[in-house]
Amino acid sequence: MPELMQSEMERPAVGSRTARVRIMHILHRLATGGTEKNVRKLLEGLDAGAFDQTVCTVVPEVELSVGKARVVTLARPPLKPGFLVPHFYRLFRRERPDVVHSRNWGTMEAVVAARLAGVPAVIHSEHGRDLQTMGRQPWRRRVFRRVCYRWADRVFAVSQELAEFYSAQLGIPVERLEVVPNGVNTAEFRPCPEWRIEFRRRLGVGPETLVVGAVSRLDPVKDHLTLLRAAELAVASGVDLCLVIVGDGVCRQALQRELADRPALAERARFIGEVSNVAEWLNSFDVFALPSLSEGMSNTLLEAMAVGVPPVATRVGGNSEVIEDGLSGVQFNPGDYQALAACLQKMASAPEWRLQLGENSRRRVAARFSLGRMMQAYSQMYNDVVMSTGRAEPALST
Repeated sequence: MPELMQSEMERPAVGSRTARVRIMHILHRLATGGTEKNVRKLLEGLDAGAFDQTVCTVVPEVELSVGKARVVTLARPPLKPGFLVPHFYRLFRRERPDVVHSRNWGTMEAVVAARLAGVPAVIHSEHGRDLQTMGRQPWRRRVFRRVCYRWADRVFAVSQELAEFYSAQLGIPVERLEVVPNGVNTAEFRPCPEWRIEFRRRLGVGPETLVVGAVSRLDPVKDHLTLLRAAELAVASGVDLCLVIVGDGVCRQALQRELADRPALAERARFIGEVSNVAEWLNSFDVFALPSLSEGMSNTLLEAMAVGVPPVATRVGGNSEVIEDGLSGVQFNPGDYQALAACLQKMASAPEWRLQLGENSRRRVAARFSLGRMMQAYSQMYNDVVMSTGRAEPALST
């Protein structure tokens, strides 16, 4: 496979300039996670008259376009991509973007390559952690990350908690990492009685059944096992419950085996798989469960709250910045399945309170985490960083 694959769509000639700001988004791959969803929102929502957007992935991709945006790929092996700086350097020299925007650890070498290639503006952002990046990082990784933060013109995280985490890891003032929260389209994700009736009919549940749903990739960091244990306890206590798990991933078979060992819950559980109509499924839920061990700022949490579904989520990452505990949702400590079971029991026994939480959830998201606010923040950031490229020192010099 060639080192660099690209679509047959016409690309700008080397050295040419247009009135639009040329942005190249760097991703490890075009998957279905929150980081990738964030990029897709930008591709769809940023003003096409002001921004020309391209996506570059590290690993091979089947898609050579997303909407009207081109996709190029370094086509590196997924597990051992090797030293990426030369590959990024050749790409940037050929494409001549105005802005390179890398995300998370897997694309951080793009910062170095962009500087060597003379890219005018470089942005790096942190969107979350997996199990391997939750604790203290090896010193080599910390040193390289600190260097890349210094070389980037702007560095930001999607939550204050994530900014504070990397501030502590790297020994830099937290004020030097900006926070740009995720946003949700509240017109797309909205309460819809027709969807609720239809999708609960598909589930085969009655009006009194408490539908507890989760939407995420099936990954160890999402800790669906805690949800299974909690749901089993709630059922044993007499709660008329249906558990719905939307999404797919590496843990699916293991979770299905766990479910088979819990027959009382198995008959009340549904694995839906990956879907494109998330808003419709969310409307069937009475409670949205997010038992993650770590989060940046969960897009599906924002989507559920926009639909008016009260969340029950762990006290990790940006969850506490989104949820007002007891007002627009309920929180519990990671791994505490007994506390989660108690939350589900309370949700089942107090439907009026549950509905009030859902109404508060939608109001909070509309006021604080709308897609419009997110688009405005990114648009302003990209324009500002291009305008300020004459600065002599990096933004995070120490």
